Order: sequence, then C-alpha cells, then structure tokens
Amino acid sequence: MKGSDNIEIKIIGSNCSNGMRLKKIIKRVSKENNIDVIINELNNTSSKKKYNINMIPAIVIDDKIISQGKILSDKEIKKLIVNTSTI
Repeated sequence: MKGSDNIEIKIIGSNCSNGMRLKKIIKRVSKENNIDVIINELNNTSSKKKYNINMIPAIVIDDKIISQGKILSDKEIKKLIVNTSTI
C-alpha cells in the first residue's frame, strides 16, 4: 500500500461468530508482526452486494475479495498482511 502506514482490511460479516474469530486472528497476527492494520467492519447488505459476497465472513483488501466463507489460519493471514505491507 504505497504511501500508507496502515493496511486497511474490510471484514464483511464481522458480527457473525466466524467473523469475530477472523477479526481476532487478524489483530493477533498483525500485532505479532508489528504491522499496523485498520479493520473496517461491514455488516450490512449493501456491502455484501457492493463486493458481490455470497458467503460470510469475507475479507476485502484494496477492493479485492481475498476470501469468503472461511476462517483463514494465522499463517494465511500473516502471508496476506506481510505481502500487502511491502507493496
């Protein structure tokens, strides 16, 4: 993310139990790796329609759907945020 100190991660469906778990994983992994993230929680139907999300929770970074309908592992989250922070 050029010109930005933070990575913006949108979680669509963060109010469901899996969304809450995903949010905790993202926070933990970003803290462990000293990477600043801003988590935007989008819990409305219009967000699901905007990004054409069929299954929640979903992760959107740079307006690209990264995953939907599953909880990513710590390793998968680390790979995402480390790669995004070096762009």
